[in-house]
Amino acid sequence: MIINNIKMNNFKSHVNTKITFNKGIVAIIGENGSGKSSIFEAVFFALFGADALRKMGLTYDAIITKGKKAISVELEFEVNGNKYKVIREYDGGSSAKLYRNNELYAKTVSEVNEAISEILGVDKDMFLNSIYIKQGEIANLLNLPPSERKEVIGKLLGIEEFEKCYQKMREVISEYEKQLREIEGNLNQKKNYEKELKDKENELSKKEKELELIKNKLNKIKEEFEITKKNYEKWKEKKSLYEKLINKFEERNKALELANNELENLKYDLDEVIKAKGILKVYKDEYEEYKSLIDEIRVIEKRLKDLQPTYEEYLKLSKRLESIEEDIKNLKESINKSKYKDKIDELDEILENIKGNIEEIENIKELLGELERLYEKLDEVKKYKKVANEYKEYYEMYLELEKKIDEYSKLNLEYTKLLQNKKSIENNIKNLICEIENIENELDNINIEEIKKSLEDIEKKKDKLVQLQKQKEALKQRIGEINNEIKSIEKVLEELKDVEGKCPLCKTPIDENKKQGLINSYKTQLNNKYNELEDIKRKIIEIEDEIEKINNEIAKEKVLRELETKYYEKHKNLESLKLKLEEFKKELDNIENQINNYIINGKSINELLEEIKSQLNEIKDKYNEYMSAMKYLNSVDEEKLKENIRDIKDKVKGWNKEKCREELKKLREDEKEVSYLKDKIAELKKKKNEFKEIENKMLSKLGMYEEYLSLNEKLEGYKKRQYELEDIYKKCNSAEITLNNIKRKYEKEDIENYLNNKILEVNEKIKDIRERINYINQKLNEINYSEEKYTKIEKEFEKKQNELKDTEIEMSKIESQIKYLKDDIKNINLKLKELSELEKERDKLIKFIGYLNKVRRIFGKDGFQRYLRERYVPLIQKYLNEAFNEFDLPYSFVELSGDFDIKVHSPSGILTIDNLSGGEQIAVALSLRLAIANTLIGNKVECIILDEPTVYLDENRRAKLAEIFRKINSVPQMIIITHHRELEDVADTIINVTKEGGISKVKVNEQ
Repeated sequence: MIINNIKMNNFKSHVNTKITFNKGIVAIIGENGSGKSSIFEAVFFALFGADALRKMGLTYDAIITKGKKAISVELEFEVNGNKYKVIREYDGGSSAKLYRNNELYAKTVSEVNEAISEILGVDKDMFLNSIYIKQGEIANLLNLPPSERKEVIGKLLGIEEFEKCYQKMREVISEYEKQLREIEGNLNQKKNYEKELKDKENELSKKEKELELIKNKLNKIKEEFEITKKNYEKWKEKKSLYEKLINKFEERNKALELANNELENLKYDLDEVIKAKGILKVYKDEYEEYKSLIDEIRVIEKRLKDLQPTYEEYLKLSKRLESIEEDIKNLKESINKSKYKDKIDELDEILENIKGNIEEIENIKELLGELERLYEKLDEVKKYKKVANEYKEYYEMYLELEKKIDEYSKLNLEYTKLLQNKKSIENNIKNLICEIENIENELDNINIEEIKKSLEDIEKKKDKLVQLQKQKEALKQRIGEINNEIKSIEKVLEELKDVEGKCPLCKTPIDENKKQGLINSYKTQLNNKYNELEDIKRKIIEIEDEIEKINNEIAKEKVLRELETKYYEKHKNLESLKLKLEEFKKELDNIENQINNYIINGKSINELLEEIKSQLNEIKDKYNEYMSAMKYLNSVDEEKLKENIRDIKDKVKGWNKEKCREELKKLREDEKEVSYLKDKIAELKKKKNEFKEIENKMLSKLGMYEEYLSLNEKLEGYKKRQYELEDIYKKCNSAEITLNNIKRKYEKEDIENYLNNKILEVNEKIKDIRERINYINQKLNEINYSEEKYTKIEKEFEKKQNELKDTEIEMSKIESQIKYLKDDIKNINLKLKELSELEKERDKLIKFIGYLNKVRRIFGKDGFQRYLRERYVPLIQKYLNEAFNEFDLPYSFVELSGDFDIKVHSPSGILTIDNLSGGEQIAVALSLRLAIANTLIGNKVECIILDEPTVYLDENRRAKLAEIFRKINSVPQMIIITHHRELEDVADTIINVTKEGGISKVKVNEQ
């Protein structure tokens, strides 16, 4: 497949991107996050649609540009001379179209998916494993130990999927074995169900006889109940009449009690009314005076409340006026003390002259300071010139040592990597030894011989179980035969009891003695049969106990089988780990040989590097001092400095710092005194204005202030008289409240007259109630009701009623039991039918599990996995050498072992990949990756996509990889996604990807 071009609309950060791909090396270059990897994701999506998204762990929401609702990708490619264009779109629903040579070839998603797989000859997984080389994959093929390299290549070739199938089928088989155990467990219940069925049928027969008896009993109870019921209803009516009269009697008594209470209340209220009227008559004048005083006090207090703010403000203004008067006096005294008291009108001009003189002297002072700084700077220049001359040789020595550190650092990086690999392998060896010891300990704890013996014993017990079950069935059959014989004998005995003159069997004449002799003979036979029956039942119980014991032993089989399987799996795993341990030991020897190449004169590279760094640190301070001195000297113009000094000396002639300080001190004291005097004059003016304002305010508030004082005095006189009348007021007020409450209670104004009339009315009512009570007593005597007799009749009725209910419940219970027994019998029959079907299912399941175990062995490491490795290794080796030969390296052949270990044949002997240079290692790794791709799709790789192939490679290896890409001629189109610019030099086409405002921009340059 050759990719020609791609269009992306709203795909991730590509809002509207079109890219044309030429043959040769195409480099897609951009910073991380610019959107370069999204281009391959779009290619993968265009080819395989939603399946590709799932494979990449993406959803439509994740690939649609933020803020957009629809997406479309259009990809044009060539296969076997035919040109194809696939279009995929999504706007809430998926659609796809495929064109071949500009003609519609497939128009639905499923048709397009099927056609793409057919055209490419690979599915999405094989496409990724063959055409697409992931980040760091080349570096991994270089750095991984042989065992891990075997695992990675196995994944690429799809061999790992068969191992997954092998492991997964163990779970599937276990599930079916679990089903089989469940079925066998259910089948063990069959005999119990058969026994239960027979017991249920016998119980049903008994219950049907009980039902017939209970029905007869129920009819008799119903007749007796009807007689008792009539008598009970008669007395029930008598009781009802009695209770009604008693209720009326109680109501009348209650009414009488209420009427008596009402009479008492009326009399009490009448006394209270007469008493209240008397009090109000005696203290009428004093009471009215008190109420008048309350109104007057309320009016005065309201006016005082209104005047209160004015009164308080007047007092505050008075105090403030006194304070301002004192302030004015003090200010006048301060002004008269000043030396400028006679020049008050000229103060602004005096202050301006003082400030001008201060500014002039301040400028001179600053120039003197600048002159000092310039002299100091000139001294610094001289000092740094001396330092630069002294430390120049250390500067040159430092640069030489830095070059050596760069050279040794590169070597140390390689050396450190080897040490890390060594440590990693040593850890792997340590872990493997630990794991091997653990497995050996586990195997020692499993006594396999004892397990085998136990399993053999269980098989024997299974045979014995079958024999016991047969014995049990034979005994049960014999029980049936004996029961039939017993019934025959019992029938003959019944007939013999009623026979007269003839034998019921042979019809010959028979006398009474002979008849009795036959009866005794048959009874003996009957006893013998019963004894035999008991013996058989005892034997069955013994057999069932033994069966239970054997079943308990057989139940241990599952655990033993699991232990047996675990033992053999652990044993197999142990052998595999031991082989892996040998591989790691060989690798460790090889790395230790390489590490020796980095020892110079008995010292390792890192020790030499530390020595140089130590030398560098010793002279670092002197180097830094030299650099600081040169930096300072380069930043300063010495001649300009001297010229500035001369100019300032001319400007400050006759001045020094001490003279400046004295003059400034004198001028600032004068400035302070003038400013102070100005402030005091302004404050005096302000205080005089404030004094006048307060006088005016006090004058406006004087009338209200005097009114407040007058009203306050009047209020005190009213409150004194109010206090003298307080007790009389309380007594009259209480009487008035009582009188008003009683009037409100009865809603009458002429309350005294009303209460007298009401008392007469209630007395008449009491008389009427007493007459009604006497009438009810007369009626109760006429009924002649006895509660004792009624209770006796009621109990007798309830007894019969309960007896009837109990009998009905008993009959209902028996009917329910019969129904449940019939349902149970029906369910047991269904269960037995189901168990018969389960027996058939069990036989099918046993055959199916055997078939699955055969299939699982095919998927195992020694089955199809071994076949694939044996088939793939020669092919990969063939394509590996074809690709490797393109690089014109001095090697004759690359050998690939069954475990994907790599050996390179040269005229001087066989080398491992670790013996090759960095560039040669990359050539082998890339050739191996191309060989895997050709193996998967049949030696027709036309395009290969490499995603960040230089990641994890140092600068030197990245350069080597770029040279190798230039030499590859067997792949017509190679697309490289990278952020390293080294690959620009080898690319035929460069596609630069940048991101602006969250949107990817693409620019194509052809070399």
